Amino acid sequence: MGTTHTLVTRLAGTLEDCLLVASPVERITTAGERVTVETSKHAIDARYVIVTASPTHRSTIEFTPALPERHYGLSRSWRLGALSKAFVAYDRPFWRDEGLSGEGMSDDETVFLTFDVSPHADGPGILMVFCDGRGFDAYDKDERRRRVMRHLIHLYGAPARHAIDYTDFSWGNDSFAPGGPNPAVGPKTWTTFGPFLREPVGRVHWAGSETADETSGSMNGAILSGRRAATEVAARLDAGQ
Repeated sequence: MGTTHTLVTRLAGTLEDCLLVASPVERITTAGERVTVETSKHAIDARYVIVTASPTHRSTIEFTPALPERHYGLSRSWRLGALSKAFVAYDRPFWRDEGLSGEGMSDDETVFLTFDVSPHADGPGILMVFCDGRGFDAYDKDERRRRVMRHLIHLYGAPARHAIDYTDFSWGNDSFAPGGPNPAVGPKTWTTFGPFLREPVGRVHWAGSETADETSGSMNGAILSGRRAATEVAARLDAGQ
């Protein structure tokens, strides 16, 4: 049990000093039976590499030799979505008093979806809000909050005015990971570029939620894709390739 942060920190704890943060990969070079991964400060040599970045971000890495041309078509076509996120906290999940689930779907220009993510029935009550970037990302935090609160009051009534905390993040404005959570690709994109989502290129293998067979776009899909990619590499190591 726990949150995404719990999952990530526990996994990081198993890696000890092997984990490098604030070190975006700039280059991946394959030479013979070795692969070198370079950041601005580090160079790591390995026999294989698993890239978990989204297809959009693969194009920001310099590959030598270059990836096949259609991989760059994949990066351009498999763009991340345009949802940002807010969390609004209350003393308790008051909406449950009226038999409401806290789950809502709306065509409001700012608030798209709401979910009840309260940790306990006695409180605090927390609504997670997915926000449409077109009516959210262009504004400062005060205006974003005003817009979110206005619509929560519309959905859940006057008690929604009395929030005890608010936080949000504009994924569309983030320089490193713009957009989310999962691409909604156009017609024929899958049949044209889908095979390149996870087909290895030499000693480079691919993982990440977008490559999952099931629950793509979720944390579960990300974990499944990691296990799949690790199994692929382990099989090659066992075969002595």
